[in-house]
Amino acid sequence: MSVTLHTNLGDIKCEIACDEVPKTAEANIADDGFGYRHTSTGAVTASARRIRTEQRLMGDAQRSHAAHDARVGRQEEVDDVEMDADDSMPPLSADTVPVPPGVVTRGRDGRFSAAVGSSSSSSKRSRSAVEDDWIVKAPVPGGPVDAAVIPSFLGHIACAIWSGQDRGILRCQTRSAYCGRLGLWHSGAFEEIQSRIESSGLAHLPAIMYSHIDAPLITAFAERWQPDTSSFHMPFGEMSILLHDVWKILRIPIDGAMVTAELSPDELQSCVMDLFGLTRAELMVGHYFSGGIRAASVMELCRGDRIPDAQATAWTWLMLGSTLFVDKSGDRIRPSCLLEVQDSAAGAMGFSWGSAALAYLYRHLGIASRGDCGQITGCLTLLQAWIYEYFPCFRPHREGVTVDPDLPRASMWPSIALEKTDDRLRSYRVRIDRLTADEVMWMPYGPDAITGTPRTTYTGWIRYRDVIEPYMPGRCLRQLGYVQTIPRPILRPSKAVRPWSSLRYRVEVPPVMAQDCWDSFPEAAVLTLSRFTPARIPSACEDQYMHWYTRHSHPHLLQEITAPAPTVHTRSNSEIWVRRLSNWGEGVLDVLKGHDEEDAAEWRQSLEQIMGAWHLAK
Repeated sequence: MSVTLHTNLGDIKCEIACDEVPKTAEANIADDGFGYRHTSTGAVTASARRIRTEQRLMGDAQRSHAAHDARVGRQEEVDDVEMDADDSMPPLSADTVPVPPGVVTRGRDGRFSAAVGSSSSSSKRSRSAVEDDWIVKAPVPGGPVDAAVIPSFLGHIACAIWSGQDRGILRCQTRSAYCGRLGLWHSGAFEEIQSRIESSGLAHLPAIMYSHIDAPLITAFAERWQPDTSSFHMPFGEMSILLHDVWKILRIPIDGAMVTAELSPDELQSCVMDLFGLTRAELMVGHYFSGGIRAASVMELCRGDRIPDAQATAWTWLMLGSTLFVDKSGDRIRPSCLLEVQDSAAGAMGFSWGSAALAYLYRHLGIASRGDCGQITGCLTLLQAWIYEYFPCFRPHREGVTVDPDLPRASMWPSIALEKTDDRLRSYRVRIDRLTADEVMWMPYGPDAITGTPRTTYTGWIRYRDVIEPYMPGRCLRQLGYVQTIPRPILRPSKAVRPWSSLRYRVEVPPVMAQDCWDSFPEAAVLTLSRFTPARIPSACEDQYMHWYTRHSHPHLLQEITAPAPTVHTRSNSEIWVRRLSNWGEGVLDVLKGHDEEDAAEWRQSLEQIMGAWHLAK
C-alpha cells in the first residue's frame, strides 16, 4: 500500500506492507496470569495499523509545535458560572481551547491511536496533529513518564494545576430540595401508596441524601480522578469507589440485571403521556421542554386523585432522578428514569442499581476531570460518604459512634454547610498531596466486608443505559484486604475522546461486550483473590509497586509537594493509633514464634517510637 504524507517539510511517499487480519475473533475465557478470569476478544484492522504508521511518519516538529500552542491556550483560567442543560462551561474563543479532537481507536498494541482524516488536504493533516494533543506521547512534568496507564492525561485539570493554572471550585449539582419534598409526599400518602413505593427497595434514598455537599472537598478528589483507570490517583497508589462501597453506603442492590433500556425521544414522551393521561399538546404546554419534564409538574400531576400505581410510579421516577442519576438539567427530570418503573414501582426490583449509579458517577467524575469543566453531578452523597469512610482526616465531627449494620452508612455522617472558598480547596490539595498510606482506613467496614458482596470482585464493564465504564478492582487490592501488586493493563474502550474540552468527552464500548462480561460473572470476569497475598498490614504493597506507580501516574498535584510532611497526629484520631499498635502487636507475635533476639530488639525500638509519637500528640 502506498501512503503520501503532506507535511510542512514536504511530501513523503512510502510503501507499507500490511498483513491481512481477521475482522473478528472468537471470545474465550482464560486466566491471564494476573489473577483474573475474563472474557476476551481480539480484532485489529489494517486501517488501524495504517493510522499508526502515518502518525510515526509525521514530523515531530509539526506535532510538538501544534501541541504546545494548544496547551498554552487551554491553560487560561476560566470562571465558574451558572449553567443549564448539559453545557459545562461557557463557549471560549479559539485562542483558549484546542482544536476539536479526533476519535481515538485501539490498535494492535492496545494503545490509543488518533484517527487521521482520509482527505489529502495538507490543512486537514495539520489539524489532526492538534486534535489528539490530549494524548500523552512523551514524558510529562510530574508524571506520567509512561503513557500506558493514563494516556489522556494532557486533557486533565491536574496537568494545568501542575503548571500553576487553576479553574476554582466545581459547582456541585444536587436535588436536595426535591428529596425533602419526596419525603413529605411519602409520609403523607395513603398506606397503599406507601407499600407500593417501598416495594421498589429504594424508598430510603431521599432521606439519606446530603442537603449540603462540601464542594471544595469534592473538587479536590475530582482533580485526582483518572478516567482511564476509573480510580483516584493518590500519592501512595490508586483507590476507587467499588461495588461493596455502594452497598454499604447506600444499601441499594449491586447484583441483578444491568439498567440498559433506551428509547427514542418520541417514545419517552409517550411513556410520560401514558402516566399522566395527557395528550402530546397538553404535555408540551408548561410541563415538557428540552428533553425533560419539570420536577414540579411530576408532583403536581401525580398527587391527589391519581390511582395508587400512578402515584407510586411517579414518586419512584422522581426519586431516581433526584438521588442516583442527578444531571445538569436544572429543575427538569429526564424521562429515561421512568422506563424500569412505568408499569409499577416494584418494577425497580431485580436491577443492579448500585452498578448503574456507580457507572454514572464514574462518567461524571471523568467529565469533571477535564480542564474546562466547571461543574459535577451524579450521586455526590455516595462520593462524599466514601471520602469520609476511607479518610479519617476529612471526617466531620459526629456525636454517635455505633451504627446499625443494616442501615446505609451514608446516614451516620452529618451534613454540614461549610464555606466554599478557594482557601479550603487549596488546603485540601496540600493535605492530599501529603497523605500517606498509613492514614487511610483501608477496610472501614471490617475485615469481612466483601464476604457478603462477592460482586465487588467483578472485573469488566458497568453500565447505565448509554454510559459504559470500566470497573477494575484489581487496581485497589488494599481496599479488599490484600497486598497491592502491579495491576494488569487497563481496560480500553473501543473508542475514546477525553480532551481538555468536557463538551467533547466521549467513550464508546459495544453494549454486547459489557453485557457478556456482566453475565459471565462469577465463572469469568472475576478477580481471583486466592492469587493474592492477604495484607497483614493494611497499607502494604509489593516492593516494585511504587516504582511502577510513580512512572505511570501523576502522584502529586502541586509542584512544591514532592514528599509527605511529618505529621503529628491528634490523640483523638483513634483509627491511626489503634492501627499502629495493632500492626506492632502482629509483628511481636511473629517474632515470638521465631524467638529471634535481633528482631525482638527492633520491635522494642518500634514500640518506643510509637509511644514517643503518642506523647508528642496534641
